[in-house]
Amino acid sequence: MEDYIKTKYKKKAIILDNIYMYFVCTAKDVVDDCIKQNIMIFGFEAFKLTGLGIQPSMEHSIDFKKGQNNWEEAINFLSNIRDTTYLFEIWYEGY
Repeated sequence: MEDYIKTKYKKKAIILDNIYMYFVCTAKDVVDDCIKQNIMIFGFEAFKLTGLGIQPSMEHSIDFKKGQNNWEEAINFLSNIRDTTYLFEIWYEGY
């Protein structure tokens, strides 16, 4: 089955080791599309690009409770990110 999000946002993603990561502004667009497509969001894993690859940031990552509508919480989380150099892998239904 084709992944709607990966297909639509492939050109806007930073893809490293098959990890699709998005800057905050694109991550918000992905969440908006998840809302429109009724795709549940399970969390975000944050990364920084470094000279050696990517460095995870637990401080800027979050997991949501499964089985709940987390779209509003996801938008609020992304809206509070001040450092726009972070990249976010988005965990969603079907990913």
